[in-house]
Amino acid sequence: MTTLSPDRTLIIDGCNPSNWDSPVVYDSLLAGGVAAANATVAVWEGFEESVDECAKWQRRFKADNRLIQVRTAADIERAHVEGKLGVILGWQNISPIENDFERLEVFHTLGIRIVQLAYNLRNLVANGCYEEKDEGLSTFGKLTVRKLNELGMLIDLSHVGDQSSLDTIEHSTAPVAITHANLREFSNHARNKPRAVVKELIDRGGVIGANAFPRFLPGGFDATIDAFLDAIDDVVQFAGPDHVAIATDLCEGQDMAYWHYLRRLHGKIPGAQPQVPRPDPALAGLDTGKEMPNIEAGLKDRGYDDASIKKILGGNWLRLYREVWGS
Repeated sequence: MTTLSPDRTLIIDGCNPSNWDSPVVYDSLLAGGVAAANATVAVWEGFEESVDECAKWQRRFKADNRLIQVRTAADIERAHVEGKLGVILGWQNISPIENDFERLEVFHTLGIRIVQLAYNLRNLVANGCYEEKDEGLSTFGKLTVRKLNELGMLIDLSHVGDQSSLDTIEHSTAPVAITHANLREFSNHARNKPRAVVKELIDRGGVIGANAFPRFLPGGFDATIDAFLDAIDDVVQFAGPDHVAIATDLCEGQDMAYWHYLRRLHGKIPGAQPQVPRPDPALAGLDTGKEMPNIEAGLKDRGYDDASIKKILGGNWLRLYREVWGS
């Protein structure tokens, strides 16, 4: 394990849906030298539940002085310098607005900075990646994208269908992100993105975060950190080091109830049974946030230069956040 130092590489975890009620999660990320993580605040929650989640986060920020709420890129830089953890409040679905995109004003004030348009299934805005047909953004969806641009909230397409993703990239006036996915040509799974979508994304200044979740890698739940490094290599070869970042998609501290919650259709109707070997599946060598420095060590072993490593581990996210969020 790499020893942390004041001049360590700034690390940003592009998506982390761990159990944020567990102090062990914060301990792990701080021990791993992570400057900021995109913490999942909502997947299926509606308006009232999501406001309550934001209120819960305010209590966490007050109770733990190791945490910094991230509203600007400067907050991440401060967390890095001070050895604290910057927490970016993000959604994996736009369900919190229900049928009113003007509610985004409220959530922007509360600190939501990353918004995924759909989680696997169709909603009023877009289609998810598991739908059989993807008609693209709805009229309501196009107006929602415009509102997100106006507020300076980063749009995420990780669980969004291919046509809806292409429509969003086209209609957005700001660069967008795929916070946690790999190339589908690398590992053929609906949750991974085809090169055609990633090409459009990077041509407009966007960033894709290579995903360490085992299911989306060759080898599945038997994969090790080497498979994740292969995924990073693959997308860097296609997109170049200026548009690639990382996301662990770690589920540290979660239990099986969490997986049943994820598989429910729109959070309401029981869906397919979870297919995970344990409630916190992870790669050998990247089991928790503590192992984040192993990614840097692995990239160095593969011949990556320091400048590229700094971009991939955090610099590219920081650039995108600064451009979209403003100051």
